[in-house]
Amino acid sequence: MDTKNPSIDDFLGILFLRCQDLRPINGYFECIDLIRPLLDTLDSQLHTSGFYINVGAGFNAVRLSYLTNDVKATKKVIQEFLNETSGMTLLGSEEPHRVRFSQNYGGNELSFRRFLYAYTKIGLDLLKFDVLYSRKLVAVYRLTYSPQKISCKPLFEPAFYKHSDYFGQMTVSSQRQLWKDLDFWHPIPNSQYCADWAHMLVNMLLPGDWIYIPEYSDLFLNRNPKQPIRGRRKAEMLERFSLDLPEEWNPNI
Repeated sequence: MDTKNPSIDDFLGILFLRCQDLRPINGYFECIDLIRPLLDTLDSQLHTSGFYINVGAGFNAVRLSYLTNDVKATKKVIQEFLNETSGMTLLGSEEPHRVRFSQNYGGNELSFRRFLYAYTKIGLDLLKFDVLYSRKLVAVYRLTYSPQKISCKPLFEPAFYKHSDYFGQMTVSSQRQLWKDLDFWHPIPNSQYCADWAHMLVNMLLPGDWIYIPEYSDLFLNRNPKQPIRGRRKAEMLERFSLDLPEEWNPNI
């Protein structure tokens, strides 16, 4: 199974969705569970060429972005879901429009569009397996691997094989491309920093990312490799996301 094949001319639409649980993090994951039927429906439609998930403002909402080559048809599917689903609030939306992701994220435009869909499908599988496991997994990446600017593959590959049906069904060439994408670092426009495409997965599963907190950004976005985050600083940073991550935690046991 390959990822979806969007066109660079597909439209990008965005929804901001929230569920009844307004607690930060808990409400966000409840919202993801509630929209799974919508994602399954969008997956089955040829006019929807992809989608991806980020955490919304307040950490209790989902930012669902979708790519479509038929705006009217995709919006109809979404509206039918909203009409039939109780406990879901549409906080706002952005009308479908054309965009070039590569202007801000570098790399190949089509590769990035496929990557957005692939990381989301894998992320959904990981969350279905276990939310806390998924959060810890990406926290290990951000605190240990990304400061050193080393590949995430040794950390993520065993976890993906064990807990993501989508990853296991990807072709070998698609898996290879995924590792290249997750390890891709690009310059941040108008700054001296660089960022990784893997931050999209971190943002979805943690949810959020320390790279958005100014006091920590240099630890991760500096072009020069740094030491992993340990000890007291690590504990303080984990507390920001209400997460406990023992030093001995191993995702592959």
